Amino acid sequence: MKIIDAHIHIGKWSDIFFGYESTVEEAVRVMKNSGVDAALCMPADKTPNEEMFRLTKSKADFNFYYNAWIDPSDKDLDSFLEINIKEISAFKIHPSIQRLKITDPSYEKYLRLAAETGKPVVVHCGRWQEMAGFRIALEAAAAHPELKLILAHMGGDQPSLYLECAEIIRESRYKNVYLGTESVREFYFMDLAVKKAGAEKVIFGSDYNLGLPLTYIPIVDSLNISNEEKEMIFSGNILKLISA
Repeated sequence: MKIIDAHIHIGKWSDIFFGYESTVEEAVRVMKNSGVDAALCMPADKTPNEEMFRLTKSKADFNFYYNAWIDPSDKDLDSFLEINIKEISAFKIHPSIQRLKITDPSYEKYLRLAAETGKPVVVHCGRWQEMAGFRIALEAAAAHPELKLILAHMGGDQPSLYLECAEIIRESRYKNVYLGTESVREFYFMDLAVKKAGAEKVIFGSDYNLGLPLTYIPIVDSLNISNEEKEMIFSGNILKLISA
């Protein structure tokens, strides 16, 4: 079964994760040892897009898809996107780190660009509901009906949040909203969430370099769904989004 890890970081973190740093070579080794065939990679928050884009694109022994970190204060971001947009597979927005809701006006042009070019946007959804709550992300989805939006951490990284989120995104108006599995540990509640949202709405991710694929692959394997549905989660759904 083909596995694509659709949520990995490489590079150096700020103090939010104590300056932790990892290399592309380390990521390739972990992915291969975990049975992962390809990865959608973004930089950690203190690593420039240009640096990580160059490093991952230069690797001939592993398939990286690039996920551009969208920081509206980054003076080099617009030129980086303009030059490399055809080779960029997705955008990443992290409201908690940037201290900006996804609905902040500074993100508007990037959401429009993603919608116009068909790039999915991976948005961090966490327990800080006033800044990174899944309902705020759904406001962005409603404002941009053509936007493909992946709610990281299943919409909130705790069962009470992601079960509610899974129930809501079944609604037809959220046809382009998906849930990423990264960092979600509770296998029983994950099974309930997948049943609520549908396997076609769920995308596998590990949150490496903060998590390990071998920690989270068994969660998907444990789901009480068909092998065909598991393959959708492991690779089919993300390939449809980044190949469209």
